[in-house]
Amino acid sequence: MSHRILPITLFTLLPAIAMADTTLYGSLRVGIDSMQSVDTRFKRSTGIDDFSSRIGFKGKETLAGALQVIWQLETGLAMDGVATGGTGSGTLANRMSFVGLQDSWGRLRVGYLDDVLTSTQATDIFASPRREASSGIAYPLYEARDIFGSNNYGDSRAKNSLRYDSPRWKGMEASLQYGAGESQSDGHKSGETWGLRLGYADAGYFINYAVMTRLNAINTNNSAIQRVELGYRGDALQLAATVQKIRLYGNALKNKNGSDDFEIPGILQQTGIAQDGVNKLSSQVVALSAGYQLGAFKPMALYSHRGRVYMDGQHLNWSANQWAAGVEYTLSKRSLLQAGYGAVRQNAGGQSALTWAKSSASTAWMMMRTDF
Repeated sequence: MSHRILPITLFTLLPAIAMADTTLYGSLRVGIDSMQSVDTRFKRSTGIDDFSSRIGFKGKETLAGALQVIWQLETGLAMDGVATGGTGSGTLANRMSFVGLQDSWGRLRVGYLDDVLTSTQATDIFASPRREASSGIAYPLYEARDIFGSNNYGDSRAKNSLRYDSPRWKGMEASLQYGAGESQSDGHKSGETWGLRLGYADAGYFINYAVMTRLNAINTNNSAIQRVELGYRGDALQLAATVQKIRLYGNALKNKNGSDDFEIPGILQQTGIAQDGVNKLSSQVVALSAGYQLGAFKPMALYSHRGRVYMDGQHLNWSANQWAAGVEYTLSKRSLLQAGYGAVRQNAGGQSALTWAKSSASTAWMMMRTDF
C-alpha cells in the first residue's frame, strides 16, 4: 500500500500544481567509460554510459504573507538507452519528489526525499559512471554501495519521508528527518529511519555533522551511520575532509534468512562469525578532496580509505584505499566536460570477503553534461 501514497498525493495536488509557478529542469549526462571491475569480471570493457541524468518539474505558490506551497517531481533517465534499476529505470518520481511548505520558519516537505547524508557530501566531487551499481568503485568509499552490500540505507533518498530544514541563523542550520517503516519483522516495526543534520558556514569555511539511524534493523538492534565533514569553498579553491563511522546490524551470510541489510559473499571464509542471521558490523572511512578553478579548467583529486572493520567484535583486515583524479572544462554556464580516472585497491582480507578475482578495480571516463 505504501508505494501508492506518493502517486495518490501528487494526483490530488495536480490542480494546484498546474496553477502554480512551474519550472521544467534537468541535467543530461552521458559519456564514455572504460571499466575493469566486478561488473566486467575484471576484464577491461569500454562503452557508453549514463552518468545519473535526470529531468523534473518544480514549482511554488504564494499563499498568505511569505508562506509558500512548494513541490517537486524528479525522474532519473538512462541517456545511453539502457534501462537499468535505480534512477536509470525511468520510473516516474524515482528521484527526490515532494510537496511541502516554506516560510521564514524554514521548510517542511513530505514525500521521497534526499536523506541527511546525501546533504553531507562535501568530498563527493566526481560524476563517475554506474554510481548505483555494486561495482565497488563509487567515489569516495563512504558511498552506500561499498563492501557492505547494495541495500544499505544512506547517501540516497528516504521513502515515506518527512523532513524539516531550518533557515540559516548566524551561519548555523539544522535538518530533522523521519522515514516511516511500513513492514513488520519478528514482531517489530522495521525500516523506520531518523536523521539529524547540523551545519555551520562562514566566509567559505564550513563544518557539518549528520547521523542516520535505522530502527529495528535486525530484531530490536538499531543501525546507525554518522558523518562529520569540514572544509573550505572559495571562488577558486575547494577543500574538504570527511570522517564516517557506521554500525550496521544485519545478516552477513549470502541469501540466509532472506536478509537484505548487508550480505558479504565471502564471509564464510572468516572464522568466528555468527550464523544466526544477526551480525554487527562497524567500520570507519576517511576521505579528502580538492579542486581549483583555473579559468575554464578545474583539476580535482580525491582520496579515501576504509579501515578498522569489525564483525561481531572481531577485527577484520578489510582495509581499502581509493583515489581518483580528473578535470572539468566549462563550456558555458550550463554545460561542461569532465574526464577522470580512479581506482580502488582492496587488501587481501577485503578481496577475499568480496570474492574479487583481483585486488584492484578501476575506471576511466569522459562525460558531457548540460543542465537546463
